[in-house]
Amino acid sequence: MATIRNRIRKDGTASFQVRWLQGGRGGSWESERFGELAEAEAFKKLVDAHGQQWPFGWVPSQGFVEPEQDPDDVPLAEWSRRYLERLTGIDSRTRDDYLREVDRHLSLFVHTTRAGQLMPATIGNITSDDVHDWIRLQEAGQQDPVTGRWIRRPAAPKSIANRHGLLWCIVQAAIEAEPPLRTKNCCAGTRLPRADDEIVEEMVFLEHDEYQLIRRCVTDEDARVSLFRFDGHRRCGGQAARAAS
Repeated sequence: MATIRNRIRKDGTASFQVRWLQGGRGGSWESERFGELAEAEAFKKLVDAHGQQWPFGWVPSQGFVEPEQDPDDVPLAEWSRRYLERLTGIDSRTRDDYLREVDRHLSLFVHTTRAGQLMPATIGNITSDDVHDWIRLQEAGQQDPVTGRWIRRPAAPKSIANRHGLLWCIVQAAIEAEPPLRTKNCCAGTRLPRADDEIVEEMVFLEHDEYQLIRRCVTDEDARVSLFRFDGHRRCGGQAARAAS
């Protein structure tokens, strides 16, 4: 496991050095210095969690550094509108519907850095984690903390799936752009909310001969009693209907 050593600088201030054997026993000694004990303890946990390796994305003496931003990168909402304005093969009403989805829902996107800092979402910086955060935001909705009224109601699974599909196309366009603005579609592999609760199973009625066949095949006594009760209600209902006519 990594260890923490307290070092005193020449000016009398303390520093905290995290040391570990890279990859465990047999590896080379690695270290990183911090000015605060809490920072050193947090980094030590990261090293231990990564199997005595430098944490993924950590740059020595700098910390977690975001990838360099493409100079052509643009805000996600702006790129989305450009894509939809240029999209062919759709009518004006459909285009307006898509643009409305961007303004109302894709505009909720934010990007969370590895250090946990929230930043404006761009077509180049959004990640799969950001996509999942966006989906959860739609699932939860937003209520006014004072009145309790819905500012934005929870979205249905089907609506979320439709918006996710639109986002997938928007991101894919950035991959296929010349030059490309990203190399991977952050929507790939997203686990969307299940729509089971919204599915209403269609009622299927049996023909008379189908019902009689099932009736003959039922051998369980309790099941036969229930079936015969249903048959009695069915016959009474039919007689009542004929009498009424």
